[in-house]
Amino acid sequence: MTSLALNRTFSLAAVFAGALAFAVMGAAPEPARAASKTENFLLGLTAGVVGTAIVASAIHHHEKKKWKKRYRARRHKVYRYRPRPWTPEWYDYCSAKYRSFDPETGYYLTYSGRYRFCR
Repeated sequence: MTSLALNRTFSLAAVFAGALAFAVMGAAPEPARAASKTENFLLGLTAGVVGTAIVASAIHHHEKKKWKKRYRARRHKVYRYRPRPWTPEWYDYCSAKYRSFDPETGYYLTYSGRYRFCR
């Protein structure tokens, strides 16, 4: 998957660099003046870097969106309040919050080894 993204990035960067180079050469105000090899190289290098940055940013943004969609699907229910004890919402809340919650007693085991009532 990563190599596919890199291939797309570099191919699109090459297209952008070529288009940008042709646009810049076509808009030159002095058609009689010939550019040196160094100027052409720097122009091509700049166009390639800019094009690669644009494409990589777009691909990264797309991958980030896909991850957020997957993450949202797995989220647990968020409670804005603590439900009253011994109600069905209270059982759901405590069992989701504490893995060691015992529904028969209403207590959970803390990391220090003490039992506490789920509030």
